[in-house]
Amino acid sequence: MLYEPTTLASVARLIGESLEGDYGIDADPLFAELNIDRRKFIKPGARVSFAKMNELWSKAIAMTDDPWFGFSVGKMASPSDFFVLGHAWLASETLKGALRRLCRYGRVLTTQDTTLRLLEQDDTCVLTETYSDEVATRHKAAKDAGFVALIRLSDFVTQKPVRPLSVSLTIDPEFESARYSELFQCAVTYGAEEETWVYDARTLDQRLAGNIPDLAEATDRIAEDYIQSLDSGTVATAVRSMIMQTLPSGRTNQDTVARRLHRSRSTLQRQLSAEGTSYRDILESTRQALAERYLAEGEYSQVQVAFMTGFADQSNFARAFKRWTGVSPGEFQKAA
Repeated sequence: MLYEPTTLASVARLIGESLEGDYGIDADPLFAELNIDRRKFIKPGARVSFAKMNELWSKAIAMTDDPWFGFSVGKMASPSDFFVLGHAWLASETLKGALRRLCRYGRVLTTQDTTLRLLEQDDTCVLTETYSDEVATRHKAAKDAGFVALIRLSDFVTQKPVRPLSVSLTIDPEFESARYSELFQCAVTYGAEEETWVYDARTLDQRLAGNIPDLAEATDRIAEDYIQSLDSGTVATAVRSMIMQTLPSGRTNQDTVARRLHRSRSTLQRQLSAEGTSYRDILESTRQALAERYLAEGEYSQVQVAFMTGFADQSNFARAFKRWTGVSPGEFQKAA
């Protein structure tokens, strides 16, 4: 199966519950439009593609006419909505331990290319999230929901609310709002290169009343096995994953992929050759498979499919597609 960034399906469920509960809007037509099966929502660990989630956020905001819709979704979140990560969080000995698990098992929430770190600096702990420049941007509403959900998760396990000392957000300064100040209860800066939350270290080290060491260890193993199930161990699969993440940016090339996989170009070529393939073969097969799937689903125009598969324009895409399949994109779509 081709890899593409995904998000826990429970997030889509929370969006639907917020639409229906807070705004009185039936979410079924929206899920049907995006081909998101609601039956997924009761299956532990089920996932929805990152691209569909971004569309879901955009359409939900349009339907509600509420740019702060993400706050409403975040307020509905509870630990059980985050699958094994939520259980590991509840069983953690300290809030610092819970945040370390968030950094370690962040891929449970989303496999988008981001990096979460918790760094200790003097008497503070700094939680950061860095986004890659070469992948699709997470919707602002998704970030808002994440901010609110993280505060709620903290409140679930601490005897009294714990808030950061300061927060820096990647959100554009034009969205500066008292909503963020009220949420974080500290100084907030905007337009940063990465999300940064600074905590008092002593506060994070306080023992949590609900900590269960044996359960924490068990959930750690489950989380690690689950994350491993999301990935395949071959270099070819890792290359395909990186290609799929960077295709829409139009900056997919072998040097970039090799660098992101912490290899030299020659090492990557040698490893792919040992697996019986090459970068060009993977690029071509990935583009073709994605193009065929997007066209068959009928959710995107040919111009959109061209962009999503890394082509500069529709004509180049059409020529490549006919070379791959022997038919034009339009003919293929009609037959599908």
